[in-house]
Amino acid sequence: MSEDFTAPAPLLDGFSQDASSSARPPRRRRRWGWVLAGILVLVLAVAGGLTLLPSRSGPAPARLVAMAEIPGYQAAVNATGAALERQRAELKSGRLFQFVPATRTGQDYIQEFLADLQTLQASGTVLAGSLDQDQAVLRRRLTAYTASVQDLEKKFRELAPLGLQGRAKDSVSGRTITFTGKSSPKGEVTRLEALSRGYAAEPDAAGSYIPSATALAGTFGLSVDWDIAKLSAACPSSNAPDQDLVAAFCSATPRVIYANRNTSAADYVFNSPVIVSAMKHELSHYLITLRCGTPDPRLAGTRFEAVTNSYAVIFLGAGFDDLQPRSDVPHQEYAMTADTDAIARKIHAGSCS
Repeated sequence: MSEDFTAPAPLLDGFSQDASSSARPPRRRRRWGWVLAGILVLVLAVAGGLTLLPSRSGPAPARLVAMAEIPGYQAAVNATGAALERQRAELKSGRLFQFVPATRTGQDYIQEFLADLQTLQASGTVLAGSLDQDQAVLRRRLTAYTASVQDLEKKFRELAPLGLQGRAKDSVSGRTITFTGKSSPKGEVTRLEALSRGYAAEPDAAGSYIPSATALAGTFGLSVDWDIAKLSAACPSSNAPDQDLVAAFCSATPRVIYANRNTSAADYVFNSPVIVSAMKHELSHYLITLRCGTPDPRLAGTRFEAVTNSYAVIFLGAGFDDLQPRSDVPHQEYAMTADTDAIARKIHAGSCS
């Protein structure tokens, strides 16, 4: 407003007034009024502008939710821990070897499975601190975690590669095992059957084939207990051993074969390859258990002993004459036929019922 402002004329000494001066009010006072009015309008406009500024706070942010708050989370982690403890107990009792070969390859596979379960349990615990604003995202993560545990257990039941890498210390041997996630004991049964067919049994210095039969069982990861009285303790439902019993297999203790030193034909059986063929019969019970979960699958019916004999002759190389009973002796339930051979082949192919 400087261009509109005129400085007042200097005052003269004394005071005079004429008609012209009384008719016109001083411009100075009016111009100052316009200036003040302009300033007032400007201040009001600024003040009004201040009241119209938008708020910077906005809506409150959504709350972060922890995985531990999602329904079902703790149950899923607890289920993984329970599965781990259950499998450890099954390993300790030997029952896992009803499904997994008891060889070093099979034992390492079990250790890998347990290590993977333990890893999943730990990752599930860490998952508790996972945060997100969207609960649906957390539920999807929980679903994926549960699916990973179920997938691992499914692969184990199928003896398939487990897919996870890691390291674990064997609680029995103390050795550290490195896992690639690619191993599988599926080929172990085939390998063991081929080993048995080519097994060269030899007598010891005293002419006994017992050491050779025991060594064959050892290649399968099994031991032989020559105290037959222990059989009834392991399998209370089994019949009392009769005088002709040479050896027996109990699925409750699948890593042990029970043998009877006092069998009625001890001299003949133990001092000839017959004891080795008898051992192959018991090893066939074990391999059938690996395939079917039981030594007497439904497909074999009441003739499971004869079917086991057929399995031993066809797939493990047992001597037919060593195992086939004569028609004039007891225990004809062991007698092999074309029918029991056919059933043995079906079981070997994976049909159990």
